Amino acid sequence: MPASERLTMLTHGTVLRSRDRTGHVMLDWEPVPGATGYLVRRADHYEGPYTLLHTAAVCRPHYADTRVEPGRGYWYTVAPSTPDGARTPLPEPVSGCPLAPGAEAARVRVEVDARAYGAVHVTGDGARGLVTATADEADGALEVRLANSAHDRPGSAPVPALARQVVVEVSGLEPGTRYRIGADVPGHDRSAHADPDGHLRTSLNLPMPGRRTLRLARVRAFHSLPPAGVEPP
Repeated sequence: MPASERLTMLTHGTVLRSRDRTGHVMLDWEPVPGATGYLVRRADHYEGPYTLLHTAAVCRPHYADTRVEPGRGYWYTVAPSTPDGARTPLPEPVSGCPLAPGAEAARVRVEVDARAYGAVHVTGDGARGLVTATADEADGALEVRLANSAHDRPGSAPVPALARQVVVEVSGLEPGTRYRIGADVPGHDRSAHADPDGHLRTSLNLPMPGRRTLRLARVRAFHSLPPAGVEPP
């Protein structure tokens, strides 16, 4: 197991895993049957005391702790909550240590199948806990909506260490066809051809917090009319 990844078994049989990531510690666990949310707590030492990191229960089984110092160690516990307010016993703590940012923004990869807009796969440093993506069709074009945010930093000021370079790879396009790629980022509009396998790749910077919409539209060829009296070939 990599040194940057640690896990422990929760008392209800679910594995809690921590991963050291750029500017944050990522916590992942499997959904717990009957749970309506999850309480994430952190401490500077294994023995505690443990402090709740958010005011409302986390609704999804992953959490990115971004209020951390690179190189500093932390301990975490996660406890599921139920509709009647009961809490299952807390698990054994798991440790985490955030990484310092490098010279370039950390990378996230977003894979989209143009034939099935719901098929979006996000991987990389900050996937799911920070960066999420959805895709659908709008006016005959494919729109990929990207978001970079965290549970513990709603509407906060920009955090440079948590910005991400997002690489979007689209499959299922018409091979060799030219597509116009637009985004709500100045200077990003351009066009490119899908490769022989129907793939196209582009990238953009995604600040934290930040949202971007990438739009991919097929460029249709227009032919000028022949001069008067000339029959078209």
